[in-house]
Amino acid sequence: MERFKPLLFCALFIWLYFPSQVAAENNQLDIEAELAKIAEISDKSLAITQLQQLLSSNELATAQRYTLLIEQGKLFFAQTDYHRAIAPTLQAAKLAQQNNLAEKLAQANKLLGIFYYFLGEYAQALNYYQLSIQYYQNLSETVDLAEQALADNTISRANLHNNIALVYSSTGNSTLALESYQQAEPLYQAYGDDMDKIDIRYNIAALHINLKRFDIAINMLKEVIIKRNELGDEHGVATARADLGVAYKDSGQYELAKEHVMNALKYFQQRGDKFNTASQLHNISEVFNELQQADLAIDYAKQAIELSKEISHQRAYAGALQSLAKAYFYQGELQLALENITLSTQVASKLNYKSLHTDNLAWSALIMAAQQNYIQASKNLNEYENEKHNATNAMLNEHLARFESEQLSQQVFRLEQNKKLQQLQLTKAEQQRKFILIALVLLLVLTFLMYRRHLEARITKELEARVTQRTLELEALTKELQQANQIKSQFLANMSHEIRTPLTAIVGQAEAIISGDVEPNDLAHEVDIIHGNSLHLLHLINEILDLSKIEANKLELEVKQYNLHCIINDLVDIFKDQAVRKGLLFTVEENLVKPFYLNIDGFRLKQILINLCANAIKFTEHGEVKLTFSWQQGQLYVQVIDTGIGMSAEQIEHIFELFSQADNSISRRFGGSGLGLYLSNQLAVLMSGSIRVESELAAGSKFQLTLPCQQSEFAAEFTHYQEAKQDSLEEEAGLFSGKIILADDHYDNRRLIARLLSSIGLEVIAASNGIQAVELALEHQAKLLLLDIQMPEMDGIEALTKLRSLGYQGAIYALTANAMSHEIEHYMSLGFDGHLKKPIEREQFISVIRKYYQLDKYSDVQLSQRLATVELADLANEFTQNLSQDRALLQQCTEAKDYNAAGRLVHKIAGAAQMFGYVELSQLARELELKLKGQPERTAAELATIQDLLSCLFDEISVIEHKAKGESS
Repeated sequence: MERFKPLLFCALFIWLYFPSQVAAENNQLDIEAELAKIAEISDKSLAITQLQQLLSSNELATAQRYTLLIEQGKLFFAQTDYHRAIAPTLQAAKLAQQNNLAEKLAQANKLLGIFYYFLGEYAQALNYYQLSIQYYQNLSETVDLAEQALADNTISRANLHNNIALVYSSTGNSTLALESYQQAEPLYQAYGDDMDKIDIRYNIAALHINLKRFDIAINMLKEVIIKRNELGDEHGVATARADLGVAYKDSGQYELAKEHVMNALKYFQQRGDKFNTASQLHNISEVFNELQQADLAIDYAKQAIELSKEISHQRAYAGALQSLAKAYFYQGELQLALENITLSTQVASKLNYKSLHTDNLAWSALIMAAQQNYIQASKNLNEYENEKHNATNAMLNEHLARFESEQLSQQVFRLEQNKKLQQLQLTKAEQQRKFILIALVLLLVLTFLMYRRHLEARITKELEARVTQRTLELEALTKELQQANQIKSQFLANMSHEIRTPLTAIVGQAEAIISGDVEPNDLAHEVDIIHGNSLHLLHLINEILDLSKIEANKLELEVKQYNLHCIINDLVDIFKDQAVRKGLLFTVEENLVKPFYLNIDGFRLKQILINLCANAIKFTEHGEVKLTFSWQQGQLYVQVIDTGIGMSAEQIEHIFELFSQADNSISRRFGGSGLGLYLSNQLAVLMSGSIRVESELAAGSKFQLTLPCQQSEFAAEFTHYQEAKQDSLEEEAGLFSGKIILADDHYDNRRLIARLLSSIGLEVIAASNGIQAVELALEHQAKLLLLDIQMPEMDGIEALTKLRSLGYQGAIYALTANAMSHEIEHYMSLGFDGHLKKPIEREQFISVIRKYYQLDKYSDVQLSQRLATVELADLANEFTQNLSQDRALLQQCTEAKDYNAAGRLVHKIAGAAQMFGYVELSQLARELELKLKGQPERTAAELATIQDLLSCLFDEISVIEHKAKGESS
């Protein structure tokens, strides 16, 4: 439904007022007289011809020519010939710009915005409106205007804000539309008349229709109709009744919708208003579609199409095509329905008519499904769901951004008030030092209480006054944020406690060490406490980061083969002692074969189960926590059962909500951020599974995780291998044979991978940079080249390009820790034959080797077992010993501000630490590497961040060295 009352009022105002103003300014009586004669001509075509004759004169002054061009554009507009109205108005705008006539340029731009809006070209309309409003805004800020001039300027700005809001509303951007209405409303309140105030209320009611708040919209539109009737505004009543019909239709009250739309349609037809007639023909067609009267819907839709094409009313044209497609679908005319819905989609895309484009995708999917074109129907349905999801996320992000901005403003305001209050207290304290101590204390307390009460009363009064000025629709939007505010405040309080707890321990233990209060024999224990609390803090931060990735749809699963029994054993190791310390029994029940391999993201599965088990133990004071595993028909079932405090039905409804716990007292009694269950549920959904909960107050809870997954073929092979009880690997013959080239710039990495390759029979030819890799590959022509990406002198990508250009035919695999799906896709697109992740994963490693080298007797499982027995302790010890040298080099680089060299060194540390199992060190090194990359110049804050990360990295190296010394002793 189109809502054009403000635009029509603006056009009428320009039609009646603007010519005389321009003529008066130019003081050209002859032109004014000619225009007066033309205005009396009923045949507008003849009037346009006479205007064209006047424009052909070479004796016209600039202001005269401008006036005639503007009049010509308005005549075309009056004939609903919007395309022809644009050309003379553009000439007038150009003429005003060339002659520095700023006000006339603003008026021409405003007219162009109106013309483009009626054409349905909303981007152009918005551009010209913004150009026009900039003039009036600058004028109000730079010039002291007289009272009447100020009023005129204010109303002009209000009208333009109103028109801009209509553009945003027409393109489905309700948030920006609301902002523009909020800017227009106080201007109308200050200088507008009753009609202006009713119009802005009408427009906001129309916005509520777009937001699907039909009850609010219906009540507001009824009020608008009453007011406009009182003012004798018949056209305004008709437009309001038309919108009221749309609101009734969208809310399912079809008979009332038909009554109001038909009434508006007759009014516009009787007055020859083609633009609004086209819109109402489309709306009544929609009503008859809802009433299942397809014949009438087709008739009115065709009328709407013809009329909208005649006047270039693109929005009504696109909507009528959709209505016609629906009606044909109801009649079983599927091909006609598809043709019309396709054309409607094309027009909607051109107009950026998002809501119609989205609806058309759903209808297109329905039509194609009826035609048994299920593949295309499925594609359209997926695209429809994506667009709906994107629109919902965009709106949510806008509301969250607005909410956070308001919270920040309130915090700044409170800080300023607190500062003023403190200054006042100091002043009063200095003036009253002559009084005795008791009198001074009493007087200060009394003064403070009185001032605070006065301040609270004044602030309350001001807030009440502001709230009173707001309209009902703005109050409704504010209420929607209250619940989010309460939830987020509770979350911030919980997280503050959760973060402060480990930080307090870290700071306290560190201060004790610095102060020398710790005995040398207890130093390792104190460092372990700091390290443990740091890991806990890191876990909290990782949960928040995982949550952010899920909300942004950027969390990627890493599906590979996992032995479920390894995960079970890890859970027992983690929670058995915790349960014993609380006097609880922690048991695991499963009847799965050993080992039991699944293709699944084991890290995320373990993360879910840790959260569920941790909650079970936390909320159980007596009894037991039981963990059960079962496998049925391609699905993994895990139950976590406890005898704890339990939950009510109402609490269960909110248990998986973001930033919430069963009730707000939970965090005070038991601690916790309120993220665990929400994150676990989101991870389960991401893995195509679900978490179901059953609970009863004071009787315990049962959480059941269900995950669809596949049992790995590797598991079947391993089971067969166990049952056959083959001889040990040392007694077998038939390892791999052949040459393989390994390129890695880190010495420890290179030695570790080379030892693994050698253990399965391959001859390893090692290179420390890309140049050596190219030379050795061309010399030995090995079947497989494992190529690190980031290397000095020539990196892996450059080496790949060089080898391919020289005709090298061997397989080249990227060997890197960069293992995200988009990174792998990038490497494959560059020409790599495959990818191997660091640290090495035995199953994938063997699978790749087997593709290129012959194996006589060993199975993959046997080779995996052989790799597991390779002794790597000496390499790990050597890596630990080399860390002190790396630390010294890194210190030198940063002191010399050679951040590029520091970044390369940190990259090496990150990769090697991950290979040798030092996860925390690897994560710190990667984060520091990201900060060291980029621009050559850095701010003081960025340098401080780098220094902090560097200190954390050095601390982690010290912890590793200390543990290594302890183990060796």
